[in-house]
Amino acid sequence: MSSAKTPDEIKNLLEGPVNSIPTTFLPDGQLDWEGIGRIIDTGIASGSRVSLLTYGDSQFEFLSDEEVAQLTRFLVDRVAGRALKVAATRRWPDDRAVQFAEYCRSWGADVLMVLPPEQAQPQGKVIQYRKVAQVMPLMLVGCPPYEILDELLDAPNICTFKEDGTLEYAKATVHRYGDRWKFMTGGGLWRNFAQWPCGIRAFFCYPSSFAPHVAQSYWRAFQDGDAQTAQTIITQIEEPFWGVATDVLGGGQAVWRTALELNGIASRWLRPPMVTATDEEVEKIGAVLDAIGLINPL
Repeated sequence: MSSAKTPDEIKNLLEGPVNSIPTTFLPDGQLDWEGIGRIIDTGIASGSRVSLLTYGDSQFEFLSDEEVAQLTRFLVDRVAGRALKVAATRRWPDDRAVQFAEYCRSWGADVLMVLPPEQAQPQGKVIQYRKVAQVMPLMLVGCPPYEILDELLDAPNICTFKEDGTLEYAKATVHRYGDRWKFMTGGGLWRNFAQWPCGIRAFFCYPSSFAPHVAQSYWRAFQDGDAQTAQTIITQIEEPFWGVATDVLGGGQAVWRTALELNGIASRWLRPPMVTATDEEVEKIGAVLDAIGLINPL
């Protein structure tokens, strides 16, 4: 099954809250397929038009190549046309990245987020981007230097960009390339709020996975230009949510998965050496989440 979406169609669909899929595991280390499915469904129900896999949140560093493939096929099948389907690569050499792009296209993914090997030279990264873009639509990610980006402007299948560098880089890059690529903000809601003047209309939205009311409220505030409501969501919900991570050994990823578990969506377990929240930490996290309205009564 080949993707029928053109780069322009993909750009139009990349808007609003983006549900970045946080891979969860069972206590024995196996993938929590039922939970991952509920994460996808919750995001779509919360109004997200984009279901996205990414190297970081989706835990690709802790998955085998086969598991990345299984997760990608699972996402495509579960979404079943209800949202834009974004697949992602590991830091593969050219042949494997191109082969995976061919698989993604055949499975029905709409766009592929490509992450070249860190040690590759700039021209090598340009070549990999171009090779993959010959197979299917491509999303850039991170903060590639302009010497790379300038070499990609004439590649029609390179159509989207998940910015993930400093705020200064993000703002300058949108100003420079915003008429060529459709951008989305990475990170928290505060990061998107800081970039409202840049006009980026798609943003990573972690509440889409477990707190649909927060995702919907922030998106309405965005659409209405209601800065006061957006800032209230950030200060009264987002800041305490991530703030509790400083007291949790596993950090933000452990807090996020605990929120999923406390809302009956997915298991909180991470695959070692990532650290899962302990029972005592779950109690601490739960108290914070309950106080800010992030636990849905079952």
